[in-house]
Amino acid sequence: MCGSCDSVIEHGRSVNVSGVLWQPECLICHACDKPIAIQEVENYVSNSRGNFHKSCYDRYCYVCKGKIRKYGKHPFWKELYCQSHEADGTPKCCSCERLEPRGTNFVMLGDGRWLCLECMDSAVMDSDECQPLHFDMRDFFEGLQMKIKKPFPFLLVEKQALNKAEKEEKIDYEYEVVTRGICLSEAQTVTSVSQKPIMGPNNMLVGMATESQLVVRECEVTAILILYGLPRLLTGYILAHEMMHAYLRLNGHKNLDNVLEEGICQVLGHMWLESQTYATADATADALSASSSSRTPAASASKKGEWSNFEKELVEFCKNQIETDDSPVYGRGFRKVYEMVTNSSLHETLRFIVGG
Repeated sequence: MCGSCDSVIEHGRSVNVSGVLWQPECLICHACDKPIAIQEVENYVSNSRGNFHKSCYDRYCYVCKGKIRKYGKHPFWKELYCQSHEADGTPKCCSCERLEPRGTNFVMLGDGRWLCLECMDSAVMDSDECQPLHFDMRDFFEGLQMKIKKPFPFLLVEKQALNKAEKEEKIDYEYEVVTRGICLSEAQTVTSVSQKPIMGPNNMLVGMATESQLVVRECEVTAILILYGLPRLLTGYILAHEMMHAYLRLNGHKNLDNVLEEGICQVLGHMWLESQTYATADATADALSASSSSRTPAASASKKGEWSNFEKELVEFCKNQIETDDSPVYGRGFRKVYEMVTNSSLHETLRFIVGG
């Protein structure tokens, strides 16, 4: 069956591209709209935007579909575009950070952030929808012998609610950072997304509802807040980071070295992403084994085994962001703590950080 049109391919006419069979006439260059000949298959480019002749890809701007005059290139996705699009108002996804082609039906979230349709596919959109991830994260920490015993809410919020909570928490970052999550220690009223929006005409989100609630101080952590509308993988990484802050506070560890604290939190986020990478690989192996032995893999593994190719790339993107961050606190902290964990262990590193 052809990977493009799903029709039966005549014997001897298939083109194998990364394990997927195509009819020659269906393997079209996204830039010039001409077929990619069989003899060219070994020298072509394929990514989430489409398939390209190598010669077309090297001069084609995927944003305006014109010829590139001055090159720009995303450091992870490696897509080429006219450098002018970085400053001409071209929408950029708040999750994967890719510029989007002209005419693409972006989704605009209620707080003004843009989200590409691929990230939207796995976006966590309201506080109820994110609770399974909350419970999974507690299991993840318990598996590391770092059980978080105290209950506290995990809420998804809009950008303005996160900014308000940050001010009330009296957090004053010494370095410019984009806040996507926060671990609260003070009682305050939080407006969270209680009902997710649905897709309306022209990819407009409609029907979102919010509610305000007082998060009270029953322990050293009153709540964890994270921006709504981010893909599950990115939401999970941010949650792992904030849960590490929560673990430290609940165990009485305050006023730690800022670089080391943010570093250990980044390491936990990276470890969670690594666990998702391996889970996906294991689930794929289970699914293949199941298909050959007629047994059904576990539900959780099956769900992870259904990840799209983009989600698999997204987890690598998130890891790469952590690893290549050049900020003096988060980036330097991650590399310093990651080296310590690599050379000893997570728990020995943690004892050093908290002064034990």
